[in-house]
Amino acid sequence: MAPNEKAFNNIDGTPTMYIRGGSRQPATFSCTFGFYDSLVAWVRHLRAVSAAAGYAGLEFITSAGAYVNKPGEHGAGTAFDLDEVQWAGGTICRPIGRDHENGAAAVRRRYYAVEATTRTTFRWVLDANYNAAHQDHIHMDFGGMPPVLGTGATSDTFFVQALCNEFMGSGLAVDGAWGPLTQAAFDQSRQRLGTTTGNPHTDQGAYGQWLNAVSARGFTGQGF
Repeated sequence: MAPNEKAFNNIDGTPTMYIRGGSRQPATFSCTFGFYDSLVAWVRHLRAVSAAAGYAGLEFITSAGAYVNKPGEHGAGTAFDLDEVQWAGGTICRPIGRDHENGAAAVRRRYYAVEATTRTTFRWVLDANYNAAHQDHIHMDFGGMPPVLGTGATSDTFFVQALCNEFMGSGLAVDGAWGPLTQAAFDQSRQRLGTTTGNPHTDQGAYGQWLNAVSARGFTGQGF
Protein backbone atom coordinates (compact mmCIF):
# COMPACT_ATOMS: atom_id res chain seq x y z
CA MET A 1 0.00 0.00 0.00
CA ALA A 2 1.37 3.40 -0.99
CA PRO A 3 2.01 6.04 1.70
CA ASN A 4 -0.95 8.14 0.55
CA GLU A 5 -3.39 5.22 0.68
CA LYS A 6 -5.69 4.34 3.56
CA ALA A 7 -6.97 0.79 4.10
CA PHE A 8 -10.42 0.72 5.65
CA ASN A 9 -13.00 -1.87 6.70
CA ASN A 10 -15.56 0.71 7.81
CA ILE A 11 -16.61 4.23 6.92
CA ASP A 12 -17.13 6.36 10.01
CA GLY A 13 -17.89 3.21 11.99
CA THR A 14 -20.21 1.59 9.44
CA PRO A 15 -18.72 -1.76 8.33
CA THR A 16 -17.88 -2.28 4.66
CA MET A 17 -18.84 -5.49 2.88
CA TYR A 18 -18.27 -7.28 -0.45
CA ILE A 19 -20.90 -9.50 -2.06
CA ARG A 20 -19.89 -10.16 -5.64
CA GLY A 21 -19.17 -13.77 -6.49
CA GLY A 22 -20.66 -15.23 -3.31
CA SER A 23 -22.16 -14.41 0.05
CA ARG A 24 -21.79 -11.02 1.65
CA GLN A 25 -18.58 -10.82 3.68
CA PRO A 26 -16.69 -8.11 5.62
CA ALA A 27 -14.13 -6.51 3.32
CA THR A 28 -11.21 -4.11 3.43
CA PHE A 29 -10.80 -1.50 0.69
CA SER A 30 -8.26 1.24 0.07
CA CYS A 31 -8.24 4.79 -1.27
CA THR A 32 -6.39 8.04 -0.67
CA PHE A 33 -6.71 9.66 2.74
CA GLY A 34 -8.45 12.64 1.17
CA PHE A 35 -11.00 10.48 -0.60
CA TYR A 36 -11.68 8.54 2.60
CA ASP A 37 -12.44 11.85 4.33
CA SER A 38 -15.05 12.51 1.63
CA LEU A 39 -16.53 9.04 2.12
CA VAL A 40 -16.87 9.86 5.81
CA ALA A 41 -18.60 13.15 4.97
CA TRP A 42 -20.98 11.31 2.63
CA VAL A 43 -21.82 8.60 5.20
CA ARG A 44 -22.50 11.17 7.89
CA HIS A 45 -24.81 13.01 5.52
CA LEU A 46 -26.55 9.77 4.47
CA ARG A 47 -26.98 8.81 8.11
CA ALA A 48 -28.46 12.20 9.04
CA VAL A 49 -30.84 12.52 6.08
CA SER A 50 -32.16 8.97 6.38
CA ALA A 51 -32.53 9.30 10.18
CA ALA A 52 -34.65 12.41 9.65
CA ALA A 53 -36.94 10.24 7.51
CA GLY A 54 -37.28 7.68 10.31
CA TYR A 55 -34.57 5.18 9.34
CA ALA A 56 -32.50 3.46 12.02
CA GLY A 57 -28.71 3.63 12.07
CA LEU A 58 -26.60 2.31 9.21
CA GLU A 59 -25.74 -1.39 9.56
CA PHE A 60 -23.35 -1.88 6.64
CA ILE A 61 -22.28 -0.59 3.22
CA THR A 62 -21.40 -3.00 0.43
CA SER A 63 -18.96 -1.97 -2.28
CA ALA A 64 -17.79 -3.43 -5.57
CA GLY A 65 -14.42 -1.70 -5.01
CA ALA A 66 -12.52 1.51 -4.35
CA TYR A 67 -8.85 1.49 -5.42
CA VAL A 68 -8.40 -0.78 -8.44
CA ASN A 69 -5.19 -1.08 -10.43
CA LYS A 70 -6.44 0.46 -13.67
CA PRO A 71 -6.50 3.87 -15.36
CA GLY A 72 -8.81 6.59 -14.12
CA GLU A 73 -10.21 7.60 -10.73
CA HIS A 74 -10.24 4.04 -9.40
CA GLY A 75 -6.54 3.72 -10.19
CA ALA A 76 -5.90 7.02 -8.45
CA GLY A 77 -7.63 5.76 -5.31
CA THR A 78 -10.35 8.41 -5.63
CA ALA A 79 -13.45 6.40 -6.55
CA PHE A 80 -15.96 4.11 -4.83
CA ASP A 81 -18.59 1.77 -6.26
CA LEU A 82 -21.72 1.36 -4.13
CA ASP A 83 -23.60 -1.95 -4.22
CA GLU A 84 -25.75 -1.82 -1.08
CA VAL A 85 -26.70 0.24 1.95
CA GLN A 86 -28.49 -1.48 4.83
CA TRP A 87 -30.00 0.14 7.89
CA ALA A 88 -30.59 -1.49 11.28
CA GLY A 89 -33.87 -3.35 11.14
CA GLY A 90 -33.25 -4.66 7.64
CA THR A 91 -34.26 -1.82 5.31
CA ILE A 92 -31.88 -1.97 2.37
CA CYS A 93 -31.06 -0.16 -0.85
CA ARG A 94 -29.53 -2.49 -3.45
CA PRO A 95 -28.14 -0.93 -6.60
CA ILE A 96 -26.63 -4.38 -7.22
CA GLY A 97 -30.21 -5.71 -7.27
CA ARG A 98 -31.26 -3.03 -9.80
CA ASP A 99 -33.51 -1.23 -7.37
CA HIS A 100 -34.00 1.53 -9.94
CA GLU A 101 -36.31 -0.80 -11.89
CA ASN A 102 -38.03 -2.49 -8.93
CA GLY A 103 -41.79 -2.85 -9.14
CA ALA A 104 -42.30 -0.95 -5.88
CA ALA A 105 -42.11 2.84 -6.08
CA ALA A 106 -40.76 3.08 -2.52
CA VAL A 107 -37.77 0.91 -3.48
CA ARG A 108 -37.06 2.90 -6.63
CA ARG A 109 -37.33 6.20 -4.79
CA ARG A 110 -35.00 4.99 -2.04
CA TYR A 111 -32.43 4.27 -4.75
CA TYR A 112 -32.63 7.89 -5.95
CA ALA A 113 -32.58 9.17 -2.36
CA VAL A 114 -29.30 7.35 -1.75
CA GLU A 115 -27.91 8.59 -5.05
CA ALA A 116 -28.87 12.15 -4.18
CA THR A 117 -26.82 11.89 -0.97
CA THR A 118 -23.76 10.85 -2.98
CA ARG A 119 -24.15 13.86 -5.26
CA THR A 120 -23.96 16.29 -2.33
CA THR A 121 -20.34 15.17 -1.81
CA PHE A 122 -19.09 13.89 -5.18
CA ARG A 123 -19.23 15.73 -8.51
CA TRP A 124 -19.16 12.69 -10.77
CA VAL A 125 -21.77 10.05 -9.95
CA LEU A 126 -22.69 7.40 -12.50
CA ASP A 127 -25.91 5.46 -12.01
CA ALA A 128 -28.03 2.85 -13.75
CA ASN A 129 -29.36 5.39 -16.24
CA TYR A 130 -25.87 6.37 -17.39
CA ASN A 131 -24.92 3.18 -19.22
CA ALA A 132 -25.11 -0.62 -19.06
CA ALA A 133 -21.88 -0.89 -17.07
CA HIS A 134 -23.50 0.90 -14.12
CA GLN A 135 -26.79 -1.00 -14.00
CA ASP A 136 -25.74 -2.76 -10.78
CA HIS A 137 -23.87 -0.10 -8.79
CA ILE A 138 -23.53 3.64 -8.20
CA HIS A 139 -20.08 5.02 -8.97
CA MET A 140 -18.80 8.15 -7.21
CA ASP A 141 -15.45 9.88 -7.66
CA PHE A 142 -13.40 13.05 -7.15
CA GLY A 143 -13.38 14.28 -10.75
CA GLY A 144 -14.67 17.74 -11.61
CA MET A 145 -15.19 19.05 -8.09
CA PRO A 146 -17.07 20.89 -6.59
CA PRO A 147 -20.52 19.26 -6.83
CA VAL A 148 -22.82 21.39 -8.98
CA LEU A 149 -25.45 20.44 -11.57
CA GLY A 150 -23.99 20.51 -15.08
CA THR A 151 -26.48 20.81 -17.92
CA GLY A 152 -23.70 19.68 -20.27
CA ALA A 153 -22.91 16.59 -18.20
CA THR A 154 -24.80 13.52 -19.39
CA SER A 155 -24.42 11.82 -15.99
CA ASP A 156 -26.20 14.74 -14.30
CA THR A 157 -28.84 15.00 -17.01
CA PHE A 158 -29.71 11.30 -16.93
CA PHE A 159 -30.17 11.61 -13.17
CA VAL A 160 -32.47 14.63 -13.37
CA GLN A 161 -34.54 13.17 -16.20
CA ALA A 162 -35.05 9.79 -14.51
CA LEU A 163 -35.73 11.43 -11.17
CA CYS A 164 -38.35 13.83 -12.54
CA ASN A 165 -40.06 10.90 -14.26
CA GLU A 166 -40.03 8.85 -11.06
CA PHE A 167 -41.17 11.52 -8.61
CA MET A 168 -43.36 13.74 -10.83
CA GLY A 169 -44.35 11.56 -13.81
CA SER A 170 -42.73 14.07 -16.17
CA GLY A 171 -42.58 11.70 -19.13
CA LEU A 172 -39.14 12.88 -20.21
CA ALA A 173 -36.93 10.98 -22.62
CA VAL A 174 -34.01 9.75 -20.51
CA ASP A 175 -31.42 10.53 -23.17
CA GLY A 176 -28.79 12.61 -21.35
CA ALA A 177 -29.53 15.72 -23.44
CA TRP A 178 -30.54 18.78 -21.41
CA GLY A 179 -33.21 20.57 -23.41
CA PRO A 180 -36.21 22.82 -22.68
CA LEU A 181 -38.42 19.97 -21.44
CA THR A 182 -35.77 18.81 -18.98
CA GLN A 183 -35.22 22.39 -17.83
CA ALA A 184 -38.96 22.89 -17.32
CA ALA A 185 -39.28 19.66 -15.33
CA PHE A 186 -36.27 20.54 -13.19
CA ASP A 187 -37.67 24.02 -12.52
CA GLN A 188 -40.99 22.46 -11.57
CA SER A 189 -39.25 20.09 -9.15
CA ARG A 190 -37.53 23.04 -7.47
CA GLN A 191 -40.85 24.83 -7.11
CA ARG A 192 -42.57 21.79 -5.64
CA LEU A 193 -39.70 21.12 -3.23
CA GLY A 194 -39.40 24.75 -2.17
CA THR A 195 -35.75 24.99 -3.23
CA THR A 196 -35.75 27.95 -5.60
CA THR A 197 -33.01 29.98 -3.92
CA GLY A 198 -29.67 30.25 -5.71
CA ASN A 199 -28.35 28.71 -8.92
CA PRO A 200 -27.72 24.93 -8.60
CA HIS A 201 -25.67 25.00 -11.81
CA THR A 202 -23.00 27.20 -10.21
CA ASP A 203 -23.73 27.15 -6.47
CA GLN A 204 -22.93 23.99 -4.49
CA GLY A 205 -25.20 25.12 -1.65
CA ALA A 206 -28.22 25.60 -3.91
CA TYR A 207 -27.66 22.23 -5.57
CA GLY A 208 -27.25 20.58 -2.17
CA GLN A 209 -30.50 22.11 -0.95
CA TRP A 210 -32.38 20.55 -3.86
CA LEU A 211 -30.63 17.20 -3.41
CA ASN A 212 -31.47 17.15 0.29
CA ALA A 213 -35.13 17.79 -0.48
CA VAL A 214 -35.07 14.98 -3.05
CA SER A 215 -33.54 12.61 -0.48
CA ALA A 216 -36.12 13.53 2.15
CA ARG A 217 -38.96 12.61 -0.23
CA GLY A 218 -37.19 9.54 -1.57
CA PHE A 219 -36.51 8.02 1.84
CA THR A 220 -40.21 8.29 2.71
CA GLY A 221 -41.33 7.07 -0.72
CA GLN A 222 -43.19 10.27 -1.55
CA GLY A 223 -43.49 11.93 -4.92
CA PHE A 224 -43.36 15.66 -5.41
